[in-house]
Amino acid sequence: MDKVKIFLLAQTAICVLSALLLAGAAIGIYHEGTIRKARDPEAYIYTRADALNVAAPGAALMIVGLSLSAIGGVLGIRDEKADRPVTDKDCMRSSGAENGKAISDEKLRKSRLMVLTIAIFCIIAGIINGNMSSILVKAINICTECIGLG
Repeated sequence: MDKVKIFLLAQTAICVLSALLLAGAAIGIYHEGTIRKARDPEAYIYTRADALNVAAPGAALMIVGLSLSAIGGVLGIRDEKADRPVTDKDCMRSSGAENGKAISDEKLRKSRLMVLTIAIFCIIAGIINGNMSSILVKAINICTECIGLG
């Protein structure tokens, strides 16, 4: 096995493991919340403390996965067997390519890296501003009030 394949397999495994941990955590919070709600009908199913306690162990794994994605993007590591962009001129006109020319891989990689950098900067700025707790409260309210999970 070559290094690129090992890197991509490790990144995939971390992504799948993170998804499983988050799904298990959400099910666990919901289960404990329904028990709490059965005892006290006015209690919330999802609380900020529950979400933080459950998300904390998976945070390190998520940071490792995000770091691997950034490293892979910077080093240009990609799956060579992945689907290639469409080169048909009719399809490319509707997909945003200029004058029927395909967007180069280098240009696409740079634009993705720029979007990733901006996203990371915005997330860090939001955490520094203290908006993380208000966003968590809004997310909890959406789940419990709008979607009807609570």
